[in-house]
Amino acid sequence: MSHGSQDGARPRFVDGALWLDGRPRFLIAGEYPYYRDDRARWAAKLGALRDAGLTVVTSYVPWRHHEIAPGEVRFDGAGNRDLAGFLELVASTGLVAVLKPGPFVHAELPFGGLPDRVDPALDRDRHAARSADGRPLSYQRFTLPSLLDPLFIADATEWLRLVGLFLRPYTYPRGPVVAVQIGNEGHYGETALPMDALDYSPPGAGGFARFAPGLDAPLRTETRSRAERQRSQICWGRWSAHVLVAGLAKLADALGPDLPVFTTCSPPARADRVPGRVAGRYDAWLVRNRVGAATVLPRAYTGWTGDVLSGEEALVNYVLAAKSGRGPNIEENWGLRWADASCAFPVVPIRHNLLGVACGATGISVYPACATAGWGRHLVVDRTWQAEPAGDHAQFDPPYGDAAPIGLDAEPGPAFAALQVLTHFLAGRQDALTASHPEPGVWWGVHPPYAAVGAWDWAGNGSRPAPSADRTLVPFVAHCLRRNLPFRLTELAGGRALDPATGPLTAVSGRFMEQALQRRLTEFAERGGPLLLVGEVPVLDEHSNPCTELADATARCGTRIVPLRGEPVGAAVEEWLESRGAPARARPGPWLELRRTTTDAQDVLVFLFNRSARPLRARTACGANLVTTDLVGGGCAVVHVSQGRLAACYVKGLNEQTGAQLPVRVRVGRDLLHTDRPCDLSAVRGTGGFDVRTAAARGEARTVLPEES
Repeated sequence: MSHGSQDGARPRFVDGALWLDGRPRFLIAGEYPYYRDDRARWAAKLGALRDAGLTVVTSYVPWRHHEIAPGEVRFDGAGNRDLAGFLELVASTGLVAVLKPGPFVHAELPFGGLPDRVDPALDRDRHAARSADGRPLSYQRFTLPSLLDPLFIADATEWLRLVGLFLRPYTYPRGPVVAVQIGNEGHYGETALPMDALDYSPPGAGGFARFAPGLDAPLRTETRSRAERQRSQICWGRWSAHVLVAGLAKLADALGPDLPVFTTCSPPARADRVPGRVAGRYDAWLVRNRVGAATVLPRAYTGWTGDVLSGEEALVNYVLAAKSGRGPNIEENWGLRWADASCAFPVVPIRHNLLGVACGATGISVYPACATAGWGRHLVVDRTWQAEPAGDHAQFDPPYGDAAPIGLDAEPGPAFAALQVLTHFLAGRQDALTASHPEPGVWWGVHPPYAAVGAWDWAGNGSRPAPSADRTLVPFVAHCLRRNLPFRLTELAGGRALDPATGPLTAVSGRFMEQALQRRLTEFAERGGPLLLVGEVPVLDEHSNPCTELADATARCGTRIVPLRGEPVGAAVEEWLESRGAPARARPGPWLELRRTTTDAQDVLVFLFNRSARPLRARTACGANLVTTDLVGGGCAVVHVSQGRLAACYVKGLNEQTGAQLPVRVRVGRDLLHTDRPCDLSAVRGTGGFDVRTAAARGEARTVLPEES
């Protein structure tokens, strides 16, 4: 079972990437929920995962599955409770594993995988998580415990302590486990919940009272002065972020020191999932997700936005999740048709995965990679419960992952060949992907106090003392994506100085702003940093006392101010960049274009996505070379340009959703690669020439390589 013995082989996260054996690895993962399948299918499924080109197996580890009785947990039980046997098979297949023990895992399981006994409705000594109006936070027919309830904390940390003890002999390099995910999009999905959703329980109220002595929690209807209300909302936002970060760190500590741990964040809530709460949802997401900030634990993100070509909201939400912090995409829907019917067509999850990689992801996932059936009654969702917003209870019937690339008996599914081509490219360009970052562009400064106030806009609390993300960040991102204008997100909180050398900075500005931040922005502008303020110049500090430090500096530093009542935010930012001769440039076209670059200006990964249903030839300059790529309607491509030559490319020439097909044609300068028929293609240049893999709708595609052109 051993994978090596060197201390340098121990897994760790560096800059959001997983390192193994002393080098970064691009995660190419597939979810296999072992607990949903007959044990007899495990070996064949794991072999199929390997044959698909996946190198990492991910799986939730449900608490309720392994707790045989209160206080009795088994990882070597009968049937599919034998996690030890599963991990031994993973190792013998030549794969590694990332496990996700929650405690709450969701995963379409009863109570999200928690054991029934922690339900506060069944135990008067336990506290439920509660919203501002006193309602308990529920999941299915269960009541979720408060994250600050001492009994739940004790139970959850004991569960993870036992997981950590069990996994120690199976941790890489002795075994296959390379990382553990704690929580699930927060503790249990709260990264996308409104700010008043939790936690107003007695333990929550006590925790906030200790965090902000003498201050009452914010409510939907307020009678306090605007200054008092604002202070309450800002403190509540800081406390909510603290509860999430500190709580997950405490759970990670329970696992023990030998396991590399990461967390996950979700995309912003979809408008159709939060009726009546549309305003403020982006701000609430910003408060809890700490976008662009250094966090205690490494983090990944999940998809679940819907098809990014179906509307601007899905695209913006996906890009925000992918750009919120460097890490892998740990969950992309490839097989659950009830969640999104379009996932059954490989072109959809492939363009989602590649969009995430273009935005900086350090890995991709296939969720689930295998169809499964054969779970016990303790994992069957109560059929009398009908409140799931994703659809009726039939979604929980077997097989789980009806459109997965690997079928129930390990046979290749319709997406299998397309997946093989994608993984061929990702494995072949692993070094370039781990060494590169999204192309530098204009910075957008996220300010958590403004988000904490904006998150309550939906409650109708009168005038807005700070611009909301709905009116600033969202239209800015949408404009950048329409115009192919590179941008980055950073958090303005904290005391570190802002370096003018990092490039142009756009900062949202409201009626109030902390004096310390006013000073940092002033220093940035005075040292020659290009600064654009969106909103109004602040005249108050965080305590609502007069403070005009930034206002006094704007005139003498040439800082531009864009009032929200004037021109659209995105267009104003682009015009400002052009007027200053800033390096960030738009590349308008009917395709979406993003890039990843390294310190070598001659080494660039160009990602192209056809927004339309019609085929087109994308043309873009890369240094002194013209790059042209034919794109099928709704298709996508990646072109790796190195030292003016075609180093590698991936092209999705088959759109299974529409039936459209297109032969591959890629040119970089004088290098031309093309095929004689429509297909998906991966071509990676090595020392002996190009290594090529194709998947055509009919027959075998012949590839003409640059040396033969």
